Amino acid sequence: MTERPSPLPSDDFAPLPPAMPVASFRGKRRTTTDARDENGSPLIPIALSPPVSSPAGTTRATKKTSSSYLRGRKAQRPAQKSLMPFPTNSGPAPPVLTATHARFAVAACRLLNAPKPPGKPKSPAKLDSPPAVGGGSQPNAARARPRDKQKKEKTEGATSPPLWRALEAKRKVVVAETLDYELLGTLPYGASMLTPRMLQEGLLTPDTAYHAWVGAKRAIEKRHGGEWDLASIMNEALRFYLVELGASMLDRVDGPHYTFVDPRLHDDPRAMVKHALRLLRLFAEKGYGRERIVVTIPATEAGVQAAKTLESKHHVQTNLSLVSGLAHAAACAEAGATCLTLCYRELSDACGRKTTSSNPFVRAWDTFSSSPKRLAEEVIQATTAYLNLHELPSAILVANLYGASDAERLGEFDAVVFTADHSLKARAPTPGVPPANAFKVGAPAKRRAHDVQYPTSYLAAKDGGFMSAMPADARTVAGVTLAVGLGAQTKRMFETSMHMLEFIQGEAQLDHLDDIGLGELYDEDDKELNRLNELAADGVDAEPLVPVRWNDVGFRLRCSSWDVPAAYLVGHEESRDDTSARSRSSEGSQLDVGGPR
Repeated sequence: MTERPSPLPSDDFAPLPPAMPVASFRGKRRTTTDARDENGSPLIPIALSPPVSSPAGTTRATKKTSSSYLRGRKAQRPAQKSLMPFPTNSGPAPPVLTATHARFAVAACRLLNAPKPPGKPKSPAKLDSPPAVGGGSQPNAARARPRDKQKKEKTEGATSPPLWRALEAKRKVVVAETLDYELLGTLPYGASMLTPRMLQEGLLTPDTAYHAWVGAKRAIEKRHGGEWDLASIMNEALRFYLVELGASMLDRVDGPHYTFVDPRLHDDPRAMVKHALRLLRLFAEKGYGRERIVVTIPATEAGVQAAKTLESKHHVQTNLSLVSGLAHAAACAEAGATCLTLCYRELSDACGRKTTSSNPFVRAWDTFSSSPKRLAEEVIQATTAYLNLHELPSAILVANLYGASDAERLGEFDAVVFTADHSLKARAPTPGVPPANAFKVGAPAKRRAHDVQYPTSYLAAKDGGFMSAMPADARTVAGVTLAVGLGAQTKRMFETSMHMLEFIQGEAQLDHLDDIGLGELYDEDDKELNRLNELAADGVDAEPLVPVRWNDVGFRLRCSSWDVPAAYLVGHEESRDDTSARSRSSEGSQLDVGGPR
């Protein structure tokens, strides 16, 4: 048997280009160096290097290679002639581009950049849909968008019903916290509330400042023995002013009215009981019985004692405000309070300051990981769930909201307090779909409500000091909530008292003056006015040293006569107006009719 020649190339190896068909690479996946055809040969031919001349002993190795090839074992097939370069790595070989590919690319570029013929304008759905491929029908525009994008478009175009309607559907009462008489007479409020902030703001509006003037006049007329005890007159004037404003709100809103005791008495239970009973007597003189009056008291330890006394002994409805959480609310509910008010702003501030670690980094992480508003919402939800779980008769009010929409996240409360701005926003439709968990209690809040036992032993402490029996976290939140709330209320009551005291002092001074003394005061006012006029003529803007009594009838009669206007007033009309404006701004009072100099 003759020996078959070796398939390896000789020394003069020169591969010739094979006749390769030109094929398009579109749509085909690149082949790797390990890919083989149906005969077992690689799709990308690899040229072998020429062998080196060897001695005659190499014939046996050549026969072994050829016999392996004939038996069909996996071995290297003979190299085919190709134009492909010798590969230097295991990556895929680059595609062969010919002039046909270039002409095809130029034609495709011209086709894509050709101007489109004018036709009918496409609908918005067709404009958003992707172009068809392969001449098929275009997909639906809504089907081509992602599902989350479709949901977003639906929520953007939808509008939910007004919040007020949702509150009425849940049978939640809307309490009016505004002195806007037009809103009080038109919107369907279920109750009205008066706060220290409203008492101060009432002095700046003519319609409500009139009630302050009436209260001060009544207090002066009813002073004991004709003596001018300014402190007692001022306190009585504040009570008259409070009742006058409350009566004006009761005339416009059906349902109960929430008045309040002076927050400066928050640590004196006897004084708070006496103040509450005095307010009820004044409302009774106006024709309003106790069934329509609810007295708001700060939820301090003394305030809880005062509420317990008023509820049990005098049958007075009370509302404990500035309640800070579940344990605090449990103690207030066991005291028998009719209502409990949780203030959202003050509670959020207290939850933001709460910490159990002295490490500043830990406190910063606690504040970052949990929002104070979210913590306050969970506290309010847990409180409402606790009262509903044990069927306690106390009603839950939420007040001091950042916005009207905050009410949807505060759980199963009984009433919400709205200002004028909140009321207008709650009456208008809101964009978007209403949240699915509106007015519901979350799972963490329910667990907290179940973990607290009922009844508690907080009120069994000596001298009513139930704060010390509360947990450390609850005690911290309660302290911050009461401090922030009482600080703001006390400041407003002080400013309102100073305003009323200024008017009372002026009335007392005028009462002690005779005609001669009053004329001397007017002489000093006249001299001050002349000084200001001289400085104004020289171009100097000066402030009055004493307030000139422009509104006093006696001063007007001094500068004019009944039938002939004095030339003095005609020449100084403008300077008088400027001086009067500066005087009123420096006094800060609209009720001054002769205040002290």
